[in-house]
Amino acid sequence: MEENNLESFDEDDDISLEKEMLIVTKLLDTMMVFNSHFAKYIREVDEDLFKRAIDYAKTFTEEDIPGIILSYTKDNEDSDDKENSGS
Repeated sequence: MEENNLESFDEDDDISLEKEMLIVTKLLDTMMVFNSHFAKYIREVDEDLFKRAIDYAKTFTEEDIPGIILSYTKDNEDSDDKENSGS
């Protein structure tokens, strides 16, 4: 039985669309988990750096990804917290 993991991938192999999508999905999942953990760590260690990084990310995503709108959930949570607290 063929393994569905990246270790069985050889650059010279012809791969099916299904296997290619599996690889892309695993890579995207891995990146999302890493980014989430990394952002959480930065936020815990240096809140100011975390906020500056978000501001920086907003500028390059707006310019470099035409037609894509990204939502920053922390901004939305902050807005909801302010509305709920009466601030």
